[in-house]
Amino acid sequence: MTILQTLLPSFVADTLWHDHKSPLQTHRLHPTSYLDGLRGVASLLVFFCHYTEENHPYMVPTYGLNKDGKSSWLQLPFVRILYSGRPMVHIFFVISGFVLSYKPMKAIRTRDLEKCYTALSSSTFRRPFRLFGPCLVSTAMIAVLVQTGFMYRPLPSAWNQLLAWIDAMFHSITWPWAWDFDLRPAFDVHLWSIPIEFAHSMLLFLTILMVARVRPQVRLSVALCLIAYAVTCGKWAAFEFWSGMLLADIHIKRMSQMKRYEAVDSVSSSSPGTLPRSIENAFLHYCVHGLLFLGCIFTGGWPNFDAHKTPGIQWLLAHTPSSFPQVDNLTPQKFWFSVQAVALVWTCGELHLVKKLLEGRFAQYCGHISYAIYIVHGPVLELFQRQVVGTLYTPPKGTPGLPGYKTEVLPSGIKGMVGVDTTMQRTVCWAMGLMFLGPLVVWAADVFWRLVDTPMIHMARSLEAKVLDTGVDLGARPNGEAH
Repeated sequence: MTILQTLLPSFVADTLWHDHKSPLQTHRLHPTSYLDGLRGVASLLVFFCHYTEENHPYMVPTYGLNKDGKSSWLQLPFVRILYSGRPMVHIFFVISGFVLSYKPMKAIRTRDLEKCYTALSSSTFRRPFRLFGPCLVSTAMIAVLVQTGFMYRPLPSAWNQLLAWIDAMFHSITWPWAWDFDLRPAFDVHLWSIPIEFAHSMLLFLTILMVARVRPQVRLSVALCLIAYAVTCGKWAAFEFWSGMLLADIHIKRMSQMKRYEAVDSVSSSSPGTLPRSIENAFLHYCVHGLLFLGCIFTGGWPNFDAHKTPGIQWLLAHTPSSFPQVDNLTPQKFWFSVQAVALVWTCGELHLVKKLLEGRFAQYCGHISYAIYIVHGPVLELFQRQVVGTLYTPPKGTPGLPGYKTEVLPSGIKGMVGVDTTMQRTVCWAMGLMFLGPLVVWAADVFWRLVDTPMIHMARSLEAKVLDTGVDLGARPNGEAH
């Protein structure tokens, strides 16, 4: 029974066995829980993106730009955010900058430098385990699947496979030194962002350490200068992490101000003009952030190709800073995805309805398994998408017995059953594929989260506790004098 409970998704086990206690049941909301929900939804959209690009290439172009003239309503502006995965990585980075800096920045605000230094030390120690540990396990599992013939093409021997896995781990996935390149790790190309995230996590910790003792105005100025510097240099990841740090600092300041205001009696509602002015300000606030939110959704639908032909996007493309040159389709969009990610992370906390949705059970569940979804969705797609989505009928080509002859391909899967001749058929195929593959990805992610991701976090904490030198006084100077 215990094995069955372990292999089933946690929410299913919680329903079937009342004595089964998953982390979902003990979860409590906190002031930044909406960011967990946003990260969860973003990870799901990354999966939707790779599923769409690998199985439904006719959904990738901008609406109206399909070569065969057939465009689905899913390709419309705003709607296409459903399978736009590239901006989601930028959202991950802004959220990481926010979350990683939240605790030390909060300690700085209360002038508790010892707590700040302890938080920085702990985060720096545990970060490689948090990021690289699950990747080590997942790629090792993929290597086994490859060598046993379930995925890709196996190498001549298990020893060669082991060497290839070691090379991928140490020269791609855990290789944080080449910030200018999007690495394409063997075994799972989707892990390209992990070394970039690790490198900029370390950069963030160093930055917080640098500004820990300066005045608030100086800290704000330094953050703004660093953000401007990153944009000038075309360093989008640094821009996102530093912006996340700035948003965290602003959020902490606002929370502190709100607590002070709550301790003071509010102005009487009978004062002339007070209530209307309050309503007017609230209305303006929601209008501004609502428009900003819609702008973020629109920008997030930036197409992979033909941006110069896409209404609205072509204007953004023309106004891209020169530090993000139009040498390819990806570079200009990285700037706008960075801006969009910063704006979205901020505005989601300002819109009550959006915030409540992100604090809902579904979004919070996705937040729990977000890293697991990001890690396992690639292998799950590789294992099952061909059987589920299938192929169309392809007649034989050439003359039998002569070079270049290709046998006929019989229809299979959803495409073989539904077809893709019309826009309706394409839309139905896309949706049906997600109906089958989505639960598989969530199931695998849930199990991976409980058996690998969460234990890796606990292992890092336990290891830190075991090796910690409790005799170190963080408040002492090198010469023994106290601060």
